[in-house]
Amino acid sequence: MNKKKIQLISERIVEQIQKITERSAYLQMQENPESIKKMMDRKLRTITEEESKQLYEQFLFYLGEALVSDYDTSFQKITKWGEKAGEIAVLEDIPLDESLDGLRFFRQAMLHIIDEEAEKVDLSRKEFIQITSIIDTLLDRCIYSYSIAFVRHNRKKMEVAQLALLELSVPVVPLAKGIAVLPIIGEIDTHRSQMIMEQTLTRCTELQVEQLMIDLSGVAIIDTMVAHNLFQVINSLKLLGVKVVLTGIRPEIAQTVVSLGVSFEGVSVCGSLQQAITMVGFERKNEKPASLGNSIF
Repeated sequence: MNKKKIQLISERIVEQIQKITERSAYLQMQENPESIKKMMDRKLRTITEEESKQLYEQFLFYLGEALVSDYDTSFQKITKWGEKAGEIAVLEDIPLDESLDGLRFFRQAMLHIIDEEAEKVDLSRKEFIQITSIIDTLLDRCIYSYSIAFVRHNRKKMEVAQLALLELSVPVVPLAKGIAVLPIIGEIDTHRSQMIMEQTLTRCTELQVEQLMIDLSGVAIIDTMVAHNLFQVINSLKLLGVKVVLTGIRPEIAQTVVSLGVSFEGVSVCGSLQQAITMVGFERKNEKPASLGNSIF
């Protein structure tokens, strides 16, 4: 490529920041005036207007610089710029689709300016294609790195929500002094079993639980892994001095457990939660059967 001509175009890109901005806004106004109004009404909270302007000017400088500098260096600069801009957009609650749509108009404005400057310096078609290819590639990279910030943010929100949901899915409910029930509903995977263990041990210690009924009537599948995880919970509770009673194992689950060779030997098992409550009351009332109202409350 003709280095002198490319240098001129590079300089003109940086010099015409205002023109690129105005044309981009004009194109967006023609297609979606509501989006422009939103942008103008938005009040920045984490950076100043001047800092926002400087960030934008830096982006254009990197694009112009990429035409005459080492491409790999420019690629890294654009990547870091995109990540930084994306993080700011997340903090400012700027929707990703709004930003990406705005970048579409910026691309059009940018290529329009390059086209104008290419005619002025009599740039060949091959050189023009090479320049636009560089700009397009860097803009695509910017979009990718910009979007990564949103992906990380949303992933973090999902992890927090999932953790909160898991914590709520391990409700150790006190019934009386020293007596509680843990109803488990849904699938028990490795991650959830770890959560069940941590939350159950913590809550049983806080509530000073002596006897805990674990109701499995809401668990659809019990395989060797689930059984192993349950035994880990039960054994850990035993070390804390908590007696455990399993309840709610449905007939089809019982058949599956037997066919898998899983043994619940050494673990108290009741057919239903009601039976477990009665048994607990029987044990705590000098082994005399009693009603729920008399034995627990």
